[in-house]
Amino acid sequence: MIEDQKFKLSTIESNGLTSYTIDGDGISANIGGTPIFKLELDGASFYAKAEWFNYFTIKGTNFKHGSVKMRSAFFMVKGAMENGSLETKTVIEPTSGNMGIAIAALSKIFSFKFIPIISYKVTDEVKEILKMLGSKPIEVDDNLCPRVSNTDTDQAIAIAKSYAQSPATRDKYLWLNQYENNFNPLAHAKSTASEIMTQVKELDAVLTGIGTGGTYVGLKSELEKMKINVIGIQPQPNHKIQGLRNLKESLLMPAILESIGAKPDDFKVVKDVDAFNCIKEIYKKYNLLLGPSSGVTCHEAINMAQKGKKVLAILADTGQNYTNMYRKMGIIDSEQDFEFMYNKAMLANLRY
Repeated sequence: MIEDQKFKLSTIESNGLTSYTIDGDGISANIGGTPIFKLELDGASFYAKAEWFNYFTIKGTNFKHGSVKMRSAFFMVKGAMENGSLETKTVIEPTSGNMGIAIAALSKIFSFKFIPIISYKVTDEVKEILKMLGSKPIEVDDNLCPRVSNTDTDQAIAIAKSYAQSPATRDKYLWLNQYENNFNPLAHAKSTASEIMTQVKELDAVLTGIGTGGTYVGLKSELEKMKINVIGIQPQPNHKIQGLRNLKESLLMPAILESIGAKPDDFKVVKDVDAFNCIKEIYKKYNLLLGPSSGVTCHEAINMAQKGKKVLAILADTGQNYTNMYRKMGIIDSEQDFEFMYNKAMLANLRY
C-alpha cells in the first residue's frame, strides 16, 4: 500500500447495494450503487443504468464527472495499491477518454503519478479535464510510423506496452492495462451485476457496448447464471463512437474477450446514424444528454423492447466529453449544465 495515506475510503451498504466513497486532497469520489430508471422511445420502454453516478467531484467547485470506467479504474488501482506496485512507479494507460479521466482523478486522491496516452482525435473536453486534473497526456498522431493498425487506440496500446516492457523503462512505469487486467471484469462481476440483480427482477437481457470487454465479460459471468442474457454491441467500422471498438476493424482483440473465446461476429453492430439519432431523441424528450456509446445500447434496447423483451441498457456516461461534437452535429445548440444529471432525485420521475 501507499505509505502516506491522506485519503479516507469508506464502504456503504444501503438497500442491498454496496458503494464506496473516497475522500482525498481536493477530490472526493463515489463509486457503485448507481441508479436504474426507465426510458420510453418509439412506443417501447426499457430500463437504463446510469453509470455516470460513478463520479468524482473537485472540491470547492461544481465540477463533477462520472462514467462506467470509474468502477473498473477503482478496482484496478486498488489492486495495484494492495500489491505495492504504485509505491515506486508512474501509471501509464492508453485511453479514449473516460478511463484516463477516472485514473487521473484517482491519482489525485491516492497520490500517485499518471500519464495518459490518447489519440489526437480525443475531444477537447477530455483534454481539458485531464489538464484540470494535472495529468498531461502523450498524444498519438495519425501519422505514427510504423502504423500499428487502422485504429488510434491500438497505437496508444503499443506505446504503453513499450513503456511497461522496455528494459530501459519497465522499472519506472506501470501499465494497468484495462484490456487484460482481471480487475476490470471483476469490477462488474462483483458490483455492477449484483446491483442489477437487486434492482430489477426478471430481466431478459442486459445490453452493453464493447470496448475493452470488461463490462461485457464481468456481467456475463454472473448474470447468465440467473438466465439473463448479456448482449455486447459494437459500432460500425470507421465509427465515431469514442470508447467502443469495432472488432473486425481492430487488429487487437482485447485479451479479456479472448479469454472467453469471443469472436467479432458474436456482437451486434449499430450504425452511427442510429446511435446519434437515439441520443438526440432522448435529449429532446428527457433533457438527458448521454454519451455516444449510450446511443448504441439504447438503440438496440428499443429494438428488443419492441419485440416484447424486458431489457436494460448500460449508459456509460453523460455527453460531458462530447459537447463540441454534438453542437456540430446539431444535437444541441447551447451550453449544457451537467450538474443536475448527478442528482439522483432528478431521476425520480423516470424511475420504474
